[in-house]
Amino acid sequence: MNYKVVYFSRTGTSKKVAAKIAAKLSCETIEIKDNINWKGLIGFIKGGYYASKNKKVEISLSGSVGNADEIVLVTPLWAGGPAPAVTSFLKKFPSDKVHLVVTSKGSTIKNHSSGFKSITSIVRSNNNEDSAIENLVKSLSK
Repeated sequence: MNYKVVYFSRTGTSKKVAAKIAAKLSCETIEIKDNINWKGLIGFIKGGYYASKNKKVEISLSGSVGNADEIVLVTPLWAGGPAPAVTSFLKKFPSDKVHLVVTSKGSTIKNHSSGFKSITSIVRSNNNEDSAIENLVKSLSK
């Protein structure tokens, strides 16, 4: 199976998780960029607003996902769902080929039945990053 690990990260947490998954799967990482300043308190508030209203953002990718059989998509949790850049990515790539990995400080994604191949929650307060990554990689290796 040919995997690609695609990620969007505001603080670096999702980038770190994506790198760990890609290393275990021996595949490349591809960053989603949106050229919006999400830094600081204003960025945090704006991000929650954009996510809750499903506002569209223009994105670019640091590589190509064209030849991937399946995607492992890593996103931070914003207002109960994926970051806006990830939502824009999903409009271009079918979710039935996506294993969604959601990183957060203490919550999980609201809608678990969104047509993804799988959803993995990595919650900092649960201290489950390494075990969640290991379980995901094991499930992909079957």
